[in-house]
Amino acid sequence: MATRNGITLFIGLLCACAMGALSLPGQAVDRHVPTPYRTIQSAVDASLPGDVVVIAPGTYYEQVRIVHKTSLVLRGESALRFVGDEACFDSVEREVRDVLLVGTLYVLSSTGVRIERLTVIGPGPALLVEGTETCYASDLSVRYCNLVSFSGPAIGLGTYHRHVSVACTNARMKDDRSPLLGSINPSERRDALLTCTRVVADPVSVDLASSTSDRIVVAVIDSGIDWAIPDLACRAWVNTGEVPGNGIDDDGNGYVDDVRGWDFRDNDADSQTGTSIHWHGTFVAGQIISAAEQRTVTPEMCAVSIMDLRFLDENGLFYTSDWQRLVEAIEYAVSQGARIINLSLYAARYPPAEVRQAIQRAVEQGVVVVAIAGNDAGELGPIAQWEEVIAVGAVDRWGKPAAFSNSGAGIDLVSYGVDVLGLIPGGRLAVGSGTSFSAPRVAGVAAYHLAESRDLSISDLLRRLIHDATDLGQPGWDESTGWGLVE
Repeated sequence: MATRNGITLFIGLLCACAMGALSLPGQAVDRHVPTPYRTIQSAVDASLPGDVVVIAPGTYYEQVRIVHKTSLVLRGESALRFVGDEACFDSVEREVRDVLLVGTLYVLSSTGVRIERLTVIGPGPALLVEGTETCYASDLSVRYCNLVSFSGPAIGLGTYHRHVSVACTNARMKDDRSPLLGSINPSERRDALLTCTRVVADPVSVDLASSTSDRIVVAVIDSGIDWAIPDLACRAWVNTGEVPGNGIDDDGNGYVDDVRGWDFRDNDADSQTGTSIHWHGTFVAGQIISAAEQRTVTPEMCAVSIMDLRFLDENGLFYTSDWQRLVEAIEYAVSQGARIINLSLYAARYPPAEVRQAIQRAVEQGVVVVAIAGNDAGELGPIAQWEEVIAVGAVDRWGKPAAFSNSGAGIDLVSYGVDVLGLIPGGRLAVGSGTSFSAPRVAGVAAYHLAESRDLSISDLLRRLIHDATDLGQPGWDESTGWGLVE
């Protein structure tokens, strides 16, 4: 791993595990199936760290076991083409059907495995991830795949897994109850990131990308989002009242060409033009999407989209002169139909009254505001102390309060905020820590509940979040973990 700006780039770790000695990558090679390797398994068995197993179009009837491998890529020979504004999973469903594996794909005590452009049909699950206490299955990336399961989840996570990422992937289930991702061991908490995935139950066919008008909109007031990443793009909010790029304020809201939101830092329509965006907002958006998608068993419950409202500068900072920008961003979110506002922002000083008044007006109109506890290992940040917001702290994957997480009388809930997996601009995977990443997980779960029950009031939604939370520490509320862990 390599660190940059407080996050850790996800580049895969080498794991000796039961191999006796650590194997370092040599000259990576492509190992082609069915020539010269007749089976996928034989190519996997022969592979060394860094190798790519390239699978030609065809149907392969075999159980494939990837055991004690590092930095291995399994890739179908499918040419993906994302057309216009088409959601990535629509292209995937068409393009990768020619490379078909009939049988379960096992990833066992392996690190840095990437699986791309395959259709896998398993008895259930299609893909199983399992490690051991001495050798975790870690840093697994699944991209551009179709997964079919006849029983249970499409991807089963067993014991001892870390950092599983799934993006632009379809799951077709034989029932309407199973999610794309499920934990085989109930005691094992998921350490996973899901973005732009779709779950449908055969024979029902649902076009999730056909409309964004009735989605639950989460406004991310942050540092801007890299929508060039296919893993995120299909969850972008679209202002259907605006004609892109015509230089006209078509919907008359005072903002010209605000198709995906507004850049309040540069005062233009796109956070990706003008000054560079910081990685923070892209990472936050991925956490919201993943938290909602990990609970999805029907497309309707994953009808969540992200409104991009840039507020922070290229260094991820804002200043006392920026308070009016924040007020305007909150007002924009409310006026454009956001149901949730995520504020992964930390104020070192108390904001002026206008900021709280803007939040109060939002809440009065039924908008849920989620804010971070802060990372000073002290009392809650100023915004988190306000009763109008849902204040969220951070815990690690074992439910232990993070050493950096602020706490106090105003904390409501906690979620995972230590060494969590996410996306950064350019589409790289990275891990990061902070309440900035636990709060959007709560926002994502809240969006899921609103998609399920669209008429929930804020108080009813908070009661549902508390009811579903895992109580930590002393029974009931406590100042370190609030009412408990939202997973």
